[in-house]
Amino acid sequence: MPPRARFTPAAVLDAALQVVREGGLSAVSARSVAKALSASTAPVTAAFATMQLLNDAVVERLLARLTEAVEEASGPDPLRAAAFAFARFTADEPNFYAALFLSPHATPPDWVRIRRSFAERLDRCERFASLSPRQRDALAWRASVVTHGICIEIWSGRWDRTRDDDLRRLVDQLVEPITAEYLRSAG
Repeated sequence: MPPRARFTPAAVLDAALQVVREGGLSAVSARSVAKALSASTAPVTAAFATMQLLNDAVVERLLARLTEAVEEASGPDPLRAAAFAFARFTADEPNFYAALFLSPHATPPDWVRIRRSFAERLDRCERFASLSPRQRDALAWRASVVTHGICIEIWSGRWDRTRDDDLRRLVDQLVEPITAEYLRSAG
């Protein structure tokens, strides 16, 4: 008789992420995750005492992925690079975007972490060097609001031109005016 398969919490979380990718956060249940594992519900309930703990872990993992994408974004303007990374994440994984930002959360995620990942990059760019940390945060907040608008258009399918150059052009057209106006008024 072969040994029973063992499922680590990481494997259960990976299966839950697959469920979210295919059906959204509301599709996550012990049964749907077990089905993705090709197992009974026992590994799911053994790894996570409650579905809320599993949902919180899913959201935390998605937030970490998005934050990593934003922090790794490169380009001459760090704010637009971060906004592009956010839009690219949404175009590549619309259900992940929805799970993070369009689903109710019993335990609110650390939304400030995303904005901070926008703002912290600005002190490394000459264009934003004269801004105080508070001003950089305020500019990042404005850019993130515009970026969410872009992401909603992508998520909803109203903006379907998701090649990199199309997304960069859209980000440039919408984020740059906000940035330029803020720098003008802060200067």
